[in-house]
Amino acid sequence: MIFIDRSIPRSVAQALKLVRSDVRWLEDEFPHDVSDAEWLREIGIRGWLVIGRDRRIRHRPAEKQAILDYDVGYFCIAQDANPTRWEYLRLIVGTLDQMELVFGTVARPFIYGIYRDGAFRRLL
Repeated sequence: MIFIDRSIPRSVAQALKLVRSDVRWLEDEFPHDVSDAEWLREIGIRGWLVIGRDRRIRHRPAEKQAILDYDVGYFCIAQDANPTRWEYLRLIVGTLDQMELVFGTVARPFIYGIYRDGAFRRLL
């Protein structure tokens, strides 16, 4: 399963859900007020691939600990400027096969940044 964090617009997740039956957006699974540490723990237990935009997540103690403790595989859209919905969608669709390959072959936990040009860089 592919889990899209609320840091990615809901409309992007909805577009992906039109073509992939294995995509879930945060609020498809959890209440709006769920903490990042809570959903990271649960998604790690479920073994789902995570896509988000929160590069700072690795610097917040509770979230980082949840990633480490529950073997989360987190892919972060790492752009300084706010991407448009189209830019999000284009980047995710263009790199999703590679994300799934990494998720299936690299030991978790990890965080990979995904950059505008489609390059991946390990952040954790």
